[in-house]
Amino acid sequence: MRIISGLLFIPILNFCFMNANSQGRLVPAEIKEIKVHNTVWGLGGGTTADIKVIPEGGKWQSYLVKRESDVRIRKVYDSTLNKLIAIIDPGIVNNMLNGIALVKPAVSSATYGLTPQKLITELKKDTKVPVMQPPPFEQLITQKVIDDAIAKTVVEMNVMDDYEYCEVNIITRHNDTLKLSTQKLCPTKLPWTINKKSTYDMSINNFVVAAMGAEDIPNKRPLSMVSIKEAIYNYIDGQNEGAPIGTFKWNYYYPENLKLLNEHFTIKERFLYDNVYDCTLRTSTMPANATIYCRINMADNKDIKTLVDYAALIDNYFKTNNFVLQYYTNRPKAYFSFSYYTGQSNHSSLRFLEHKLPQLAKVDSTKTISFYAGEPDDASSWIIFPNNNILLTYHSFTLPNGTPGPIFPPMAPNTSWSTRSRYYYLFNSSGKVLSEGNGLY
Repeated sequence: MRIISGLLFIPILNFCFMNANSQGRLVPAEIKEIKVHNTVWGLGGGTTADIKVIPEGGKWQSYLVKRESDVRIRKVYDSTLNKLIAIIDPGIVNNMLNGIALVKPAVSSATYGLTPQKLITELKKDTKVPVMQPPPFEQLITQKVIDDAIAKTVVEMNVMDDYEYCEVNIITRHNDTLKLSTQKLCPTKLPWTINKKSTYDMSINNFVVAAMGAEDIPNKRPLSMVSIKEAIYNYIDGQNEGAPIGTFKWNYYYPENLKLLNEHFTIKERFLYDNVYDCTLRTSTMPANATIYCRINMADNKDIKTLVDYAALIDNYFKTNNFVLQYYTNRPKAYFSFSYYTGQSNHSSLRFLEHKLPQLAKVDSTKTISFYAGEPDDASSWIIFPNNNILLTYHSFTLPNGTPGPIFPPMAPNTSWSTRSRYYYLFNSSGKVLSEGNGLY
């Protein structure tokens, strides 16, 4: 197999060259298969997936070949598949081949085919209840605003410990390979690199997203048109008081889920992220210094109901005589922080306890709650179990006199911060130490 890295390698293929920026057009009949690789990785682990698209029976059929996922110290799944996940419209394949034939060295609104009227029409079309007070769309969404948003967001971005990569390998019947790749972190991940040249072409993105079908594949959302529209709406909200686009969607897109949310929570803040909102919530029975920090999909009723159930579990623990919850409830400057993230379990896996506390690793994690607690001189992370035992998994404190905070058992004042923060305690509900040790992870 050869890698096509320049024009000298491709006379055997049916290409038609157009100019200095041309990559040549590959005829669909010359393609044996197209391999697509996606990976997203960070400090907490990541997921990779391999897809193979092959022409079969006059159709372009997409197969999920392999998917692997590692989260922190545990392997979630490692499976080799050969699952048919999509049949791709030949027009999408042809558009990609036409797109890569000519390098497009710059990005603009034309790259995405976006106009003010198109965006405004889409926003109005997706409302679920009559709109009583629409924002001034024509003033908010202009061609200049769209162009400015694209210019400010489709740029080189660097995020420490965040790696997102997509690669497309087009393999011909002569076993030559044309490689397309991107590891950009910006909306739509443009540009792609082909033969060491950068090209801004959504036809490649459209092919990759189509090949993913309905599967949850890394990079699916960042590669899609949704990501650039989100970026434009976020740009508009950032330039205008009251986040008009996010507020419009919040009020008119999700009436049933919004009603359910309001029935169970006081909502302090919210920030748009497509249909996903970052919210800070409290139930009516939580202490005033307790908050659930949420990332919820307002379009997903199941997501809202799962959050409601999780909040009810937290409330039940607050009704118990648990010394940690009582302690921080009564500290004037203390606060509790719970979390909920859409698409992820709201219950911490307990497998990391297998070596030091094997009996706890076997507990049903869906009956536990985890939280972060803090005050000016004290920060800590906790897990509370169904029998009301409490595990302190992390703590950091810097009292003025160098002594431990009052909630912790005595520890030598000269003990290092690292030792203190990695040391764990298992308490009963009244605060008696049942076991302790160094290094759960």
